Amino acid sequence: MKQVDTRIRELKSKYKKTSRPICFSFRNFCSKWKWAKRSDVYTHHLHKYPAKLLSYIPIFFLSRTPQNKHEVVLDPFAGSGTVLLESIAHPYYKRNCLGIEINPLARLISKVKTTPLDDDKLRLRKKDLLNRLNNKNIKPVIPYYKNLSLWFTRRAQNKLGKLRACIDRMKNDDYKDFFLVCFSSIIRKVALADPNIPPPVILKPLKYKKNRQKFISLKRFLNDNQNPNVYNTFKDSIEKNQYRIKSLSAINGVQAKIIWDDARNPKMGTLLNRGDIKKTDSKEIKNNSIDLIITSPPYITAQKYVRTTKLELLWLGLVDSQSIMKLDKATIGTEVVRRSDEIIETNISEIDNLFKKVAHISLNRASMMNKYFNDMAIVMKNAYRILKNGREMILVVGNNTVCGYNVKTHKMLEKIGENAGFKTEFIIKDKIASRGMLTKRHGSGGLIENEYILVLKK
Repeated sequence: MKQVDTRIRELKSKYKKTSRPICFSFRNFCSKWKWAKRSDVYTHHLHKYPAKLLSYIPIFFLSRTPQNKHEVVLDPFAGSGTVLLESIAHPYYKRNCLGIEINPLARLISKVKTTPLDDDKLRLRKKDLLNRLNNKNIKPVIPYYKNLSLWFTRRAQNKLGKLRACIDRMKNDDYKDFFLVCFSSIIRKVALADPNIPPPVILKPLKYKKNRQKFISLKRFLNDNQNPNVYNTFKDSIEKNQYRIKSLSAINGVQAKIIWDDARNPKMGTLLNRGDIKKTDSKEIKNNSIDLIITSPPYITAQKYVRTTKLELLWLGLVDSQSIMKLDKATIGTEVVRRSDEIIETNISEIDNLFKKVAHISLNRASMMNKYFNDMAIVMKNAYRILKNGREMILVVGNNTVCGYNVKTHKMLEKIGENAGFKTEFIIKDKIASRGMLTKRHGSGGLIENEYILVLKK
């Protein structure tokens, strides 16, 4: 689109003069197009997920005039599939899109979010599933977790367990995955957790007593979830998501696929049902094979991704109490580090000097930061390798505070990108308006007010 091409040239020119991040609102720019207004459109609201990428960012960059008809987009931190969906749904420039994502729940959501289903067949499978719920002989499938009763009453556990057992009896295919996502989407709705806080925290309505309306609402929520209407909540989720999935029927000629689970070692695997990755026949992503990378990597300590989704992961059987710790530890940006972990210098003075300052206050936090930036150096090196010459990587990041120090993550990742061979084209600063991002955190984390969008060119 010419207006996007023109605006990008203007942004590049302005940045070249100042070398400072340019304030720009993707929402204001893109929402002027009727087709681009984003609310409950397509399958974006299929399932809640923490720290979703603002849709207008990929919409903007995907609206540039493509250099060829068969461009391939990659999102190395795909999350719940925003970039994948926008790539195949763009009304003018549809592109095939590949995604890499470590969280199996996010992989499952991304798969369902971008997979068209036959509406008649879906209705028949829904009818069979709901009829099966009437079978009194089905034994509930309840995950073993020592604190499960903190989050769900016994009645809720039995109803969720029976629902899970009925879905488990279905044929392993795309339709079963659809119902698994619908099942997952109701877990927090019937739990005893505070619905206002992303990571599960036991709901205590008295905490909100200064806001009478919220206090009454949450007290009612807690009372209802002593014996929640699990089946009706599930049926409601199916109805809404069935309508959303139907919107994918107009998309053809392109595909979005999750291909791997680790952005530090990108390969072409095969996504199976339930979000599993088949790795036996995997191959490295070829050098110079990707046309565009758009991604939002995890923020340092800003969002507890695994902890936030642990109840859904447990109920879907994607993790158990042991493997969830391994998943958390393997995630880039994790807080699960040991004080004894060796700090490996990045050879970027701004980053290494900050490690030393933080280490005087907290070795644990210094180790956490060190691991994050070294992991991101590996990611950037691989991104440079697989990206075509002259093409760009769009990186969406946020700055925050660690041990009282302002961590300018965007500047540090810019340096890491330049070390990998990238050239900075321009940087945009976009103010965060509520997007499901946990922007206000505990005292040591500070407030994340802006996102920085780095445009790096190979």
